[in-house]
Amino acid sequence: MGALPETWPDLLQLWRPRDLWLFLSKVAFRKTGRVVLPAGLRLNVALPAYVLLEFHNLPNGNYSKRITRGYSRGFDRVMLGEMRRGRAALAQTLKHCTRVADMGCGDGSSTAALKAAGVGQVLGIDASPYLLSHAKNSYPELSFQQGLAERTLLPPSSLDGISACYLFHELPPPAAEQALQEFARVLRPGGRLSLLEPSDMQFVAGPRELWRKFGWRGLYFRALAHFVNEPFVRAWHARKIEQWLCANEFELLDDQSLFPSRLIVAQRR
Repeated sequence: MGALPETWPDLLQLWRPRDLWLFLSKVAFRKTGRVVLPAGLRLNVALPAYVLLEFHNLPNGNYSKRITRGYSRGFDRVMLGEMRRGRAALAQTLKHCTRVADMGCGDGSSTAALKAAGVGQVLGIDASPYLLSHAKNSYPELSFQQGLAERTLLPPSSLDGISACYLFHELPPPAAEQALQEFARVLRPGGRLSLLEPSDMQFVAGPRELWRKFGWRGLYFRALAHFVNEPFVRAWHARKIEQWLCANEFELLDDQSLFPSRLIVAQRR
């Protein structure tokens, strides 16, 4: 991809009141909008409109050197270490696979977890070249490429495993449908699909129930889920997972809670 061009958050000087206010209006006050892509940004796959939203209250979303660096470093801290546990559980479900694609790999942490679990070949795919630059710097021994879950550019039946870590709740329903169809296309029959997604308990359970089950962490994750900009998360939680998988050539094998996450494992029929 070559050197990445700077975007407007990379040019902010936060000691200036105007720049500081612009930054805080996005991060703290949720004045989110659309991503502005820089001229000269090279892509393998064109980005659809839904990708160009400022997810997670991030200025310019996942398209900035500075913001993606901070997000990559801070996400696990914000999630209180729970993502490491979730990624490890996700990777264990695919440890016997030979060739796995990690869709929506972000900074490469989930891709590295798959390799550490014993997967032979792992390819990380993400829409953002900026996140992929951090993945390549952190894990130079692994392979990464820019692409979309609904357009992987991979040959048919070329994989025996697919992982997706915190991806599907960020897809609008039509893109989620296309992505699952694409996964069925590139997975061999009998291949395994493993998804790690946020638990719906942060939305459907009340504060008292979350406190009783998870203590202060339950209240923390509930507040976090309601604070960050996730435009499609409620549509994801409303989906009937087993029916959806069955309609797209998959059989549900496991669906378990790993609060604040949910682990879903399926097999390509």
